Amino acid sequence: MLGQIIADAPLAAGPEQAVAAPAALLTLYSATEDFETSFGETPENTLFPGTLLSPLRVERSLVSGLLGGTVAVSYGEAELVGVDRTYDDIVQDFDVAGRPIEIKVGAPDWRFADFITLFDGTASGWRADEDKLIVQLRGWEFLLEVAFESRTFAGTGGLAGTSDLEGKRIPVALGWLKNVTPAFVIPNELLFQVHGGQVSDIPFVYVRGAALNKGPDYPTPEALRAATVPANSFITCLAAGLFRVEYLNDQEKGAVTCDVKGAVIGGVFLETTAQIIGHILQDRGAVPAVRIASLSGAPWQFHRPVGFYAGPEDSSTCADVTTKLLRGCCGWGGFSRKGLFSLGSVRLAAGPAVGIYEEPDIKSVVPVDLPDELATPPWRWRVGYDRNWTVQTNDLAGLVIEDRKKWLKEEQRLAEITNPTTKAFYQKPGDPDPVDAYFRDRDDAQRLAEELEILWRSPRGLYRVTLGNQAFARELGDVVQITYPRWRLKLAPSATVVAISEDAEDDQSEMTVLVA
Repeated sequence: MLGQIIADAPLAAGPEQAVAAPAALLTLYSATEDFETSFGETPENTLFPGTLLSPLRVERSLVSGLLGGTVAVSYGEAELVGVDRTYDDIVQDFDVAGRPIEIKVGAPDWRFADFITLFDGTASGWRADEDKLIVQLRGWEFLLEVAFESRTFAGTGGLAGTSDLEGKRIPVALGWLKNVTPAFVIPNELLFQVHGGQVSDIPFVYVRGAALNKGPDYPTPEALRAATVPANSFITCLAAGLFRVEYLNDQEKGAVTCDVKGAVIGGVFLETTAQIIGHILQDRGAVPAVRIASLSGAPWQFHRPVGFYAGPEDSSTCADVTTKLLRGCCGWGGFSRKGLFSLGSVRLAAGPAVGIYEEPDIKSVVPVDLPDELATPPWRWRVGYDRNWTVQTNDLAGLVIEDRKKWLKEEQRLAEITNPTTKAFYQKPGDPDPVDAYFRDRDDAQRLAEELEILWRSPRGLYRVTLGNQAFARELGDVVQITYPRWRLKLAPSATVVAISEDAEDDQSEMTVLVA
């Protein structure tokens, strides 16, 4: 029945698909006790043999990324009894890496369709020992461990680039960007590429920091290459992320940079963190849409204008870029144990609790240290905005005015908020490094700095709470109420779940909670 102790309910694992050759697909089923589906169910009239020993252990944590980043995850192993060496040949003949695995729980008299999903992920591999088949579990995070930009320049000339570009990445321009360095694709035509596809606009091109005059846009690369560029000007092919320049004279030649309104995907200009992460997940990481929660409900900072650029020398993975974007807005993102990617940010508990835990429910409570930068309340917060993607300190054109020179010397501007009371009260108040953000606008950076100051202006409590018979009930970010006769928990405060460790074998759960 729903709510019965998981350790006493049959667990079923499947489908676990193994592949030996493109035409050979094997699906394995297993349960903690023999279980058979009925007529009309999916799968139909299928026996789940009682060979599942150690079904699931999952750990997910935001503790190391309270100021933003991907959810840290760790998955255990599923152990299946190998009766009469049942699995020996399967391990030798089939490859399980990347194949989906589901682990469900239900009562013996339930229909299989009514079983509750505990885990929806994949296998990273398997091995057989003397009497067991051991399957290593992992989530869908592996889909993001691919190149952020898989396309490279062939280096064979023309739009394939010079030999200097051979093997280097085609640049990627997303959102609002200033002063990026494009790829120099065809030197004798002074043709540059800033993105491997359509961009919304290239409003400014600079030579040695000085703006050129903007010319017409051409619909195709061929038309762009055939056109004549007026002196001291640039022309574009926005459909292919290309532009060409013409210097005023030989003395004015030098470093070429540009401002960009970046990629247009499906007719939509991608300009927010949520939009860009959604694009990375689906278009670059090949994460199925059904595995992405609606990103429209993410906190406000995910919906503000930002920009991100990866040039030819950038070998980042999709996971790397996603982490940078999350840290840039002090948000978190990751897959749940049910295989759904979502976004959020660490907040003090607010609103009704979804779980209430009192002393009889609690096995133990242990205080946990906050990360070093938060151990003592910080006296100031700084958040970056208006990023300059190419810092230039010399060889600037004589036309460049002083304000522009000053801007070019700095990688980003900083919005700042200080708390003189905190600085005076603590002997060594915290002073975190600036948030390496990608915001276009100062107002958004300032708002985030102010929120961080409010969140961390007072000492906060972090506690690891061990519960019995409570596994697989909570999610990261949940608000819970905990009553315990020590520390900040004596007043039964509401708390935010920032880490969870769950074990199906003994139906035990550890929650790490943040308390104001």
